[in-house]
Parts: sequence; C-alpha cells; structure tokens
Amino acid sequence: MWRQVAAAMAALLMAMPIQAGLQEDIDEAVDEMPVARAIRNIVFPGQSAGGGGGGNFGGGGGCQCTPMVVCSAPLHVIRQTCNLPDGSQAVCCPAEFLTTKSQASGQGDNRIFGAARINVRVGNLNSNGVNAACQKGIEAIKHTDNLERNLVSNNVVLKSGTPAAGHLRQFKTSTRAKRMAHNAQAIVEASTNMLRDFQLTAQQGGFGLKNVPVAGTLLGQMCPPMPSCSNLNLRYRTIDGSCNNPNNPAWGMSTTPNQRILPPTYSDGVWEPRTRGADGSPLPNVRHISNNVMVDLDLPDTQFTSSVMQWAQFVDHDVAHVPFPSMNGKGIECCHNGQEITGNMRHPKCWPINTGGDRLYSSFGSSCMNFVRSMLAVNPGRDCTFGYGEQLNQVTHWLDGSQVYGSTAEEERDLRTFSNGLLQFSPKNYLPILPKNQGGECEARERGAMCYSAGDSRVNEQPGLTAIHTLWMREHNRVARELHSFNPQWTDELLFQEARRIVVAELQHITFNEWLPIIVGRNFMDSFGIKVLNNGYSFDYNANLNPNMNNEFSTAAFRFGHSLVQGTLRLFSEVGGVSTIQLRHHFNSPHIIQNEGKLDEIVRSFTQLAIQKFDSFVTKDLSNHLFQTPATQFGMDLMSLNIHRGRDHGIATYNSIREICGLRRARNFDDLRDQMDTKSIDILKNLYRSVDDVDFFVGGMSEKPVSGGLLGWTFLCVVGDQFARLKKGDRYFYDLGGQPGSFSEVQLQEIRKSSWARVICDNTDTIRAVQPLAFQLPNNGFNQPSSCRSGSIPRMNLRAWQQ
Repeated sequence: MWRQVAAAMAALLMAMPIQAGLQEDIDEAVDEMPVARAIRNIVFPGQSAGGGGGGNFGGGGGCQCTPMVVCSAPLHVIRQTCNLPDGSQAVCCPAEFLTTKSQASGQGDNRIFGAARINVRVGNLNSNGVNAACQKGIEAIKHTDNLERNLVSNNVVLKSGTPAAGHLRQFKTSTRAKRMAHNAQAIVEASTNMLRDFQLTAQQGGFGLKNVPVAGTLLGQMCPPMPSCSNLNLRYRTIDGSCNNPNNPAWGMSTTPNQRILPPTYSDGVWEPRTRGADGSPLPNVRHISNNVMVDLDLPDTQFTSSVMQWAQFVDHDVAHVPFPSMNGKGIECCHNGQEITGNMRHPKCWPINTGGDRLYSSFGSSCMNFVRSMLAVNPGRDCTFGYGEQLNQVTHWLDGSQVYGSTAEEERDLRTFSNGLLQFSPKNYLPILPKNQGGECEARERGAMCYSAGDSRVNEQPGLTAIHTLWMREHNRVARELHSFNPQWTDELLFQEARRIVVAELQHITFNEWLPIIVGRNFMDSFGIKVLNNGYSFDYNANLNPNMNNEFSTAAFRFGHSLVQGTLRLFSEVGGVSTIQLRHHFNSPHIIQNEGKLDEIVRSFTQLAIQKFDSFVTKDLSNHLFQTPATQFGMDLMSLNIHRGRDHGIATYNSIREICGLRRARNFDDLRDQMDTKSIDILKNLYRSVDDVDFFVGGMSEKPVSGGLLGWTFLCVVGDQFARLKKGDRYFYDLGGQPGSFSEVQLQEIRKSSWARVICDNTDTIRAVQPLAFQLPNNGFNQPSSCRSGSIPRMNLRAWQQ
C-alpha cells in the first residue's frame, strides 16, 4: 500500500506546475487521493495525526539485566532495576528491546520523499539567445565584483563590534565555496535573463531550464567537475564527503547544493525571494511575526536535559552550513546607521529586514536589520544545468563528524598534529587557538581572551557549543592515544583514520540510539527502519537515496532547537555550587571557558539543566539580543532571520508541507485545529491574510508535539525523513555489514557501548558521576547519577582494534 502512495505522490509532484497554480493543483490532487492521508497511520500506528495514545511497548517475554544505555526501551516501560556483577545499578530490559533482528534492505525506504522535480517544456531555445543571456550573467557578476571593490574602498562595510558583524563571523567561507558560489550566481543570473529574453513563464524559468545543460554554453567552464574516486582507500571516508556513493560520487560532498521536498516558491520562479501571499498582497513583516508568535515564556521541560538542545546544534553543524557572502573578509553592509541603504551603494545580495516602528529597535534609532542572501551552488558534471537557484551547503551532508574534522583537505590539515594520529589542542587540553590570519576574530578578543578553532567555523558561537566541541576533540585524542598504546607500529595516518572512524561511529550511535528517539519518537523510527540494532549488522544501505540536505530541513524544521534554548544558563560546580550567566553576554565569545573549572561547570549543565519545552516560545536572548556585543544593548532577532531566510530560499509554505506529510490541506485557519491550539491559530489568523501564506517555520513551531515525540507533525515528518536518508544513504554508516568500511562484529559490539554519558565521563576533569541516559533527567528512581567507574555507564574496550 505504501509503495502505491509513494508512487502516486511522486507522480503528483512530477505533474504539478508551480507558482500561481501550485496550491490549487496540490489541493485537488490530494482530494482525489485520500489514501495519501493514510501516511499518518503508517508512520504512527494507532495514532491520529493530532497526537493521542502512544504505542504499546510493554509486551511480555521476560527481561534481561543490562546497563540502561544498552537497553533501547523508553523509561516508562522499564519496571524495575537490578544490579550488574560489579554491583552497579542496571535495569531489567524487556526482551523485545534486546533481540532486534538485522534490518533488511529496503525496510521503510519507500517512505522517504522523492525529489521535487517538475517536468516543464521550454521548447527549442536559440543557442545565440542562450549565450547572450550567459554573457549578461557574466557581466552581472563583473558588475558586482566592481561594486564590491568600490564599497570596500569607500568603507561601506559592516562595522566591527556590531551584532551583524558578530553574525558574519560565524560564517567563515572556504575558498572552494566562494568559487562555487561565484560560478553558480552567474548561472542563475543567466537563467533569469533567459526567463525575460525568451518570455518564459515562472514554471519554465525555474523547472523547464533544469533540462538545459550549462555545458556547451559560454558558462560551461563554470560547472564543477565530478570528483575523482580512483586510488582511494575505501576503508575510510573522504574528508569532503565525496565518493561515498560510487554511482553518484558528488552526493553528500561539501560545497554542493541542497535539495528539496517540494518545489521552491521564488516569486519569479528562478531566484527572487517569496514576498507576496496567495492574493498578491505583501507577506507580513517577519519581525512583526516574531514579536507576536515567538514570545519569551519560561516553560522548562520536565523530562529532558539541555543536552537535547546542545546535541541538536552540534549535529546541525555537522550536516548543514549555508553561508552568506562577504567582500574579501569585509561584511556586506545593508543598513547604514540603522537605515536601509538604497541606490548605487546597495549590494545586490542585500535584502534587509524592516524593523521600523518596532519598540526595541526604534528606541535605538534603527529601522533596519542587516540581512544578506545565501550563497548558491550547482551540481557537478552533466547535472550542471540552468533553472532555479539552490543554496550551497559548505559542509559535508553526511553525519560524519565534519564539525570535528573539517569538510575540506585544507581544514583537516590545519587541525591535525601529524603525530600519533592526534588533533591539535592548546594548553589545558582546550581546543586549538584560532590564529588571527585565519579569521581568528571573535568577541573574546575584546575581553582579552582567545578564539578557538574546530572543524566548523561556528565553534565560538556560544559556550555550550564550544564545550561540546572540546569534548569531542578530546575524545578523538583519547581514542588515538589508546590505539597507539596497543599498536605502536601504526603510522600517524593509520592512527588518525582509525580514531576518526571510531569517533564518527560513536557520534552516529549516540544520535540514533539516544537522541533521535526523543526527537521523532520510537514509532517513527520503527516505521522507517532506522532503529539501531543491539546486535548483528544492518544491511539496509540504499544507493538510490540522495542524502543531501533538504532545504526545508536545514532552513526551517531543524531549527526547532531554538525553542529549547535557555536564556539564563545555570552552571554547576564540583562542590554543588550554582551560578548563572546570561546567554546574551557570551555570543561569539568563549572567554568563560578559559576560566579554571568553567568547562566542567558548563558540561554539568548539559545533564542537570532542563531544556525549555518545544513550543513557539523563544528566549529574548535569541529574539532581541542575538550576537549582542559589549558595545551594544541590543542584538539581532534569530526568529526574524529564520523566517526571512525561509523566504530567501523560496521554502514551500506550511500548508503545502503539511499536505505532503499526509495531512489534509487546510482550507481556512480553523482547519489547523488538528495540529494547533486555538490561541496559536488566532495569532496566525491575525498575522496572515490566508492560511496558504503561513511560513513553514512559523507553522511548524506553532504545532503541538505528537505523542511519543518532541516535535509537531510537519517538523517531525521533515526531520525524520532527513535522518532516514542520513542512515540508509550512507555506505559508511557504522552498523552496516558487507562494506569496505564495516567494523568487525566484535568491534561493532564495542561501539554499541558508547554513550553521551561515557563521553562526558572520559573527557572532563572533575565530573565523577552522570546519569546513564544523559539526555534525560532522573525519573522516579530510574536514571539516577552513577559513578563513571561503574558498569552502569559501559566503556568501549579498544583492544578490539589491537593487531
């Protein structure tokens, strides 16, 4: 049945026009295909889409005494504790959670979305006309280059010490990404010119031109080559993510485009942002939406620790990084003295947010929030075509620890010591110091402190992120040192690659075993066949699944973690003392970590401080004080940036995405009652003229969580789909059997002992005890803090790698 649903939905997508007729065509098609709405009953058996009873996990069959982190049963199923041979506490794990069979190839694969392709004909385009459009594209890029030189020479650039400059510092862009974006912009400019010159419709310009190759035109040399996969050691991943898929070697590679679940909603079909609603009127102001939907309300979660939020950000920085451009390191200024720049000194990538009349920004004389449009990319080789713009992902799309190791050979080289397989580190076993000549500017330098370097440039964004980066740098070096003690004959390269291979496996196991079930729920994981095994290999690799980030995921759905952030952080000392810091005073400045003992205090907050509940409420530290500096009393608004970025990327609307996720398309705001409470609907009704105008990020954040998961329906749908791709499309996923990079069965069983609690125990100085399920708060006598030396928190035996 599901295959029929998936095929029907794929056929629907292939046939749909976009823009003006898109909403109506989807609505009519799904009305004709009510079986599509049965998706919710497959993904969540026995549940309505609006929540309801959870699955029955409490079956019979006996139980086995096992460490809590090894048992995959949820806490509410576990009925009793027991003791391991060393006397440490464990749980009586129901047998059905310990006898998971090897996952067969194809299980749940047909529930993953197909690509957002629409076949539109453009007819035969005159080659001279195509090349004339390409020449205009080249001239447009030259004009921008000249303008940038003029702006820099006239000092029309972002001023240091401002929130916008702090925002820019998070987006260090590689040379390879800059080159890709430069070429992609020329191709998109040419597509826009063809749209006008050939008088194409928006559908033809966006999708029809996707059938027109760039090769053979004046821009042919701007298409990137396919990566070479010869002479590779297939045991190890490439650092840039290439060659994972032999048939599609660019899939998952850094500096390649995102993909989409639904067609883009660009206003011209090619690249212009979505600015108007269904009736043609302007969309509501994003700051106004932020002020009314995403207000600050303190509602701590009673079940989950702040590790859930911090892990989400850490994983996000592993798989997604869409940068915006700068001018040879100088930021693009769109708001001079708080007012929008117009005329010939305005950069074409500027699309600032209007904050006129806003109570906060008006009090500081500002009516403009800086916003620069995202960088673009094109596919390599024969897939390099004209058509709509797609945003560039600067990091690898894989869950492969790229935030630890980098996404290019140059980044990896800068992080290695080339001795005994180690990563670089600074005194006190902190992250390496970021040199100034590598863009090493962060607000810490204003406080006489240092900035740090890691595999991802956002490492200094906030103290929790810097702390988790530090733990994983230390974990790599701990593993490398232990491997070296067992295998002194191994070379630096072999030690580094094996340690990296083990650390990536740990990251994947912890993500899928501990963290992801909290986010999407266990029913979803079972349905899609992505539940981790307790023993044996999985054989579910699917070479036809493209793992590249869905734009809807990275630009909207996976930003759900912003709701979980605590604006006031509580730090816990070794002797039980508690202190607090305000997040707004620590953006882009890891100075606090450089104080003795503070790193461990931050890490303790990972397991002792609750997250905020998932809802539409967001701390003011993100909505009013993002990247606030010592020189300012206000910052940027992350919620406004999120909504605006979604329109910049042409993300499909909430109503369209809820429909593709198996819900009935809302005909009016009252139809949203299946997913939202009355208050949320009333707020949206007062902001948007039509239910078809609601931005995906806003709608998803307004939904009620489903039973058994943290997220609402549509966010869960998009997030779950992406993680299914990341597991099933990855030839190096840690539990796969029969691959060149597969672990031995003995090694794989050791990997399964890894846990977030174990990483904390092994890589901090003064933390002696942690609850075994570190993403969850202690609960009614279960999951109490255990000694790091006890069997309650198992440890990998790396002698399984001894030669």
